[in-house]
Amino acid sequence: WFLAVTVLMFLGIGCVHTTVPPVDARVTLEPNLGKSIHVTSVRCMRNQAGYCLFQANVVNNSRRMARLEYKVQWLDETGMEIESVVSTWQNMAVQPGEIKGLSAVASAKEAADFRFYLRPFKH
Repeated sequence: WFLAVTVLMFLGIGCVHTTVPPVDARVTLEPNLGKSIHVTSVRCMRNQAGYCLFQANVVNNSRRMARLEYKVQWLDETGMEIESVVSTWQNMAVQPGEIKGLSAVASAKEAADFRFYLRPFKH
């Protein structure tokens, strides 16, 4: 009996299911977004022209439309911010249950990484 319970405990350890995506340190979500907005599939690569390309998905697991703002801040290889007029807050709406893909291209070839910020829409 003890052996059967122990085996069932070990089998159940790997069966935990969660809807919370893995955390990427380059992504900052304002705390007041709640638990229904997630950012998944965060990627950064160089395009054929040599510029960094950012891509991510924003997921709305709520029952209401989410009006949001996002910004991609580009960083050089030392982690310093690269000043750019294109690193501004952009508005977006995400319908209930929708997965919205976002992308951005760095304005300078010196960009080596990014920070992605997401917050509720501010009037």
